[in-house]
Amino acid sequence: MEDAGRRYRVLAAELYRPATVKIVILGEAPPPERFFYFGDSLFFRYLRKAFAPLLPEVEARDEAWFLALYRELGGWRVDVCDAPRRESKGGADDVSDCMEGFLARWSALRLADDPHVIVSPKRLLPALPDEVARHVAACVPPPGQWNAHRQAFLRDIGSFFERYVGREELERAAAAVDEDDARLDFEVARACAEAADDAEVRRLLRGHPHEGRLLTAWEGGGASSDAVTR
Repeated sequence: MEDAGRRYRVLAAELYRPATVKIVILGEAPPPERFFYFGDSLFFRYLRKAFAPLLPEVEARDEAWFLALYRELGGWRVDVCDAPRRESKGGADDVSDCMEGFLARWSALRLADDPHVIVSPKRLLPALPDEVARHVAACVPPPGQWNAHRQAFLRDIGSFFERYVGREELERAAAAVDEDDARLDFEVARACAEAADDAEVRRLLRGHPHEGRLLTAWEGGGASSDAVTR
C-alpha cells in the first residue's frame, strides 16, 4: 500500500513528542487519510471529548490547544505499524511484521521511570513484547463506527486519566499551555495534513525552537522504520 503521507505524519508526530513520555496510547496502524497529530482523526476527536468532564475548559478550546495540552501531560499517541494497513480505516489484522520497527522507535523514546500504556484495541495486547506489555495500565475499545464502542471509550479512557493523572495535574498542564506557541505548532500540523510542499514546510519550521530536530524528522520521514521487517 503506497504511503505518500508518511513524512507528513513523521513531522507532525515529532512536533508533539513530549520531552519525557509519561503516557502512551498504543494502537495498531493509522488511518490512510487522517492522523491524530493532524488534529482530525476520530481517535483525536473522542480523546478530546473524554477530557471534557475532567477539564471543562477543553470544550471551549480548539484542536491546537488540546494537542499542546496532551504534550504537556507527557502524552504520546503511537501505532505499532507506522503506515496505514487498510484502505479506508485505521487498525491492522496483523502487526507482527511491524514489531521490530516499532521496538526501535520505542527504544528511542525518553520514557518516564514508570510510563503508563493504554492499549487500543485490546486484541493488540498479546502481540506486545514484555518490555512494552509490563507498562500496560488499561485496554480500551477504539471509538469506531458503533456507538456502544464510542461510549465505552469515553468511559474507560476518562477513568484512566482521572485515576492515573488526576484533575489537579490536568489543570496544571492546562495552565502551562502557551496559546501562541500552540497555534504556531498547529499551523505546521495542518500544513502536514494538507500535504504542503517542501518549501512551505521549511518556511514554517524556520525559527522554531526545535527547528533542527524537526527538519531532521522531515528530511528522514520518507523512509519506513518498519522496512527492516518487510
